[in-house]
Amino acid sequence: MADIIDLPIMRAADAEAIGFARFNDVPHKAIDVPDGGFTISAKTSDGNRVTLYFGPYETGGPPRFIDIQYHDRGSTIPDANGGRAPTFDSFAISKGGAHVVDSRDLPEERKPSILVLMLDRIAAEMVPTDPDQSA
Repeated sequence: MADIIDLPIMRAADAEAIGFARFNDVPHKAIDVPDGGFTISAKTSDGNRVTLYFGPYETGGPPRFIDIQYHDRGSTIPDANGGRAPTFDSFAISKGGAHVVDSRDLPEERKPSILVLMLDRIAAEMVPTDPDQSA
């Protein structure tokens, strides 16, 4: 098993100061995710469970995507392996707070069971400083 260093819960500014990203000014749990497949499992005080699977494209490689699942909404759909997968509602927020993807109005059988966050990067020279100013 990979060596996992357990950092303490810290202020957002402290997480940022040691090289982690910050999101909102609330306590942060900073985690160095090891290469190879790795899952973080979290549970809220009222029992809602969420998993984040950091998946590589090659065995033992660095994570290239994150599969996100919420396990306690109370509905499931058939998965690709003949089992059942939990479903949930989700939306993505874009410029100005626009919801560019929103599952809340979908029928139950079309709701997502996994959200996939791609860990791709765009080359710095390809990104305009202000997308509204691009040609």
